[in-house]
Amino acid sequence: MKLFGRSVAMIGLVSSIVSLLGWYSITPSDIWRRIYSPNNSLTDVTEAASVEGVKYAKPSSENVVAKVMTRAPLDDATAITERYFLFSMVSPFKPFAMDTIFRGDGCRFVGKGKGLSDDKRYGFIDIVGISCVDDRGVAYKLDAPVTGRLGFVTNVGDFASESVNVVLDDEDHTLRQSDNVLIRFDLPIVALTEIGRTR
Repeated sequence: MKLFGRSVAMIGLVSSIVSLLGWYSITPSDIWRRIYSPNNSLTDVTEAASVEGVKYAKPSSENVVAKVMTRAPLDDATAITERYFLFSMVSPFKPFAMDTIFRGDGCRFVGKGKGLSDDKRYGFIDIVGISCVDDRGVAYKLDAPVTGRLGFVTNVGDFASESVNVVLDDEDHTLRQSDNVLIRFDLPIVALTEIGRTR
């Protein structure tokens, strides 16, 4: 399967990720060996997220529009421990007990694939981690409980379902890199934990 075959570029991919605003230090350590090499450069994806973010003015603690950075197969044949996704924030995000508003590529969201609908048209992806860097270079994070989640991924504009449209990439069902999705939180995000400077 070609999606799995792209892992040959993993070393270059990890190098690119580490260089992006010090995100390595605030992202779950085990995700780096569980993601698949993207079709587009991560820099292109994050730049597009920043540009598109200008269209959104009102920050929210309940949901954010985000762009698919890295993806994984959602099919049953893929171990659930290998179904990790990474999303780059597009619309502004403000935990309601914090003064900080994160804008344009200021946050990353870690998604964990849970599987497909019976007709394989929709996927289920939980959000299990948030990592943000503010304008001063201060990093923050929030992780879901081991067996829980912070929210889920759905289609932009969809406030009714808990699933997202998928595409067939060769033999694998997954998300299309660079597409926008809506991340909805189960409860409004109150605050993130400050963990220090990244730059």
